[in-house]
Amino acid sequence: MTNLVILAAVAEDTRSLGEKMSEAGLNTVIGISIVFLALAFISIIIAIEGKIFKAIGSRGKKKQAAPQATEEKASQPVVEEAASAESDDALIAVITAAVYEYELQATGTVPANGLYVRSIRRK
Repeated sequence: MTNLVILAAVAEDTRSLGEKMSEAGLNTVIGISIVFLALAFISIIIAIEGKIFKAIGSRGKKKQAAPQATEEKASQPVVEEAASAESDDALIAVITAAVYEYELQATGTVPANGLYVRSIRRK
């Protein structure tokens, strides 16, 4: 029983509240700094990996794309570009007509100022 009393007397802290708070504040600042530095280190590693993978990927794409590009240019006539623009206009007209019919059937009216197709995204 005397051993317990002696241990309790040794374990008793004699520091003031200010000293305890300053130590706790210092521990908090050190902990937050370590976490911040670890996150910054991880962020740098991820950025470097992204650049490495991008360089590796673009090197492979250049090797594959170079032979195909010359073959495609030789085999495709310029007339198809004009036909492509015309087909896009036709596609826009069909989509606008479909939206017009949908609005007419759903609400019974169509806006007085008409319908405008602002963008069409191909997948």
